[in-house]
This record gives sequence, C-alpha cells and structure tokens, in this order.
Amino acid sequence: MSLSPLYLVSHDPGLLRHWQQSLAPQPAILLPSFEALSQAAPTAGSLIWLDGVLPDLPGWADVRWRSWSQRCRLVFTHSRPDEAQAKQAFEAGCVGYCHAYSDSQTLQQVQAVVSAGNVWVGRELMQQMLGSARRAAPPVPAEDWAQGLTEREREIALLAANAASNRDIAARCDITERTVKAHLAAIFGKLNVSDRLQLALRVHGIS
Repeated sequence: MSLSPLYLVSHDPGLLRHWQQSLAPQPAILLPSFEALSQAAPTAGSLIWLDGVLPDLPGWADVRWRSWSQRCRLVFTHSRPDEAQAKQAFEAGCVGYCHAYSDSQTLQQVQAVVSAGNVWVGRELMQQMLGSARRAAPPVPAEDWAQGLTEREREIALLAANAASNRDIAARCDITERTVKAHLAAIFGKLNVSDRLQLALRVHGIS
C-alpha cells in the first residue's frame, strides 16, 4: 500500500529535523512557511504537519482552513499546547493536535492514528477537554452507552475513552494491536461514532 504524501511545515530547522527523524523512513517534503505549502499544492489525502508558530499562519476564521481540511489531513502542533487552541484547531478541521517537540514514539502514534482516518487527542488534553465538557453542559444518562457491545468491547471502549493508546490497550488486554484496531472499528460502528474523542464523550455521558 502506498503512503500518503507527507509535508512538514516549519521555519525552525531543528523542529523539521526532529520530525523528519521521528517519522522516518517515510520521505517528507520540508517547507518553511504556510505560503510555501500553498505553492506546493499538496494532492488530496496528503498528511500535513504544521508548526503553530509559523509567522504567516492564517487566523482560525480564515476560510483556507476548511478548504485544506477537506482535502488533506492536518496535524497542528505547538511548543506550548493548550485546550483553547486545540478546540480551535479541531473546529478548523485539523485531525491531530500535539506538542511540537513530542518524543518520537508519540509522533509516530499520531501519524499512525491520523493516517488510519482517526483523530488524535493526547491523554492530558483529552482529560482537560472532557472536564470542560462536563462543566459546560448537564451530563446525559450514560448507563446504557454500552448496549450492544460485548464484554471485551466494553473493556476496550473504557480504556480508549480514557486516552489509552492501542499499545496500552493491547498490553492491558493481552491481545495484539491489530486486534485492538479491529475491536475499535466494531465499537465505533455499533456506537455510531467516528473517532476516539466522540467515543470518550459518549462513554463519559457528555453526548
């Protein structure tokens, strides 16, 4: 299976080098600015990592975000990530948000999750967003969220909803990561959710 084109966009040579080394061996196109990305005209389905401190990064209200997110998968990063910015990034259509200088293992996990068509939200940020959602709205009854799931699917859904990675879940349940992915796909289908964030909101009784 061919890999989607990979674009790494930052004006920081050190960050570009960290990303490139972490995401090897997949070849990447390195770009210094958002304008350079526009000129490169990535094909549909491309995966784009964006440095959140790019000088020419458009504001969140800019219509270009929606245009880009409809054609490509955007991972937004920042050296000082916060919940408010993460929400703006996801509302703009990004499918991943993480610390720009995350360790190589985390960057690889982000890459794998978003490449599979899912949304990446780190453990700490997930907990922050869930906490804010609980405070912002009355919770809905959650006792029946697991109807239709098997006991193993319920176990995996609970772990995933609390930001456990596929590797963590595999170790906890003594199964392979491939089996975890298969269970998650079945869970998403049965609960009519599209990603881990929606699953977490459902499990925690927020939606």
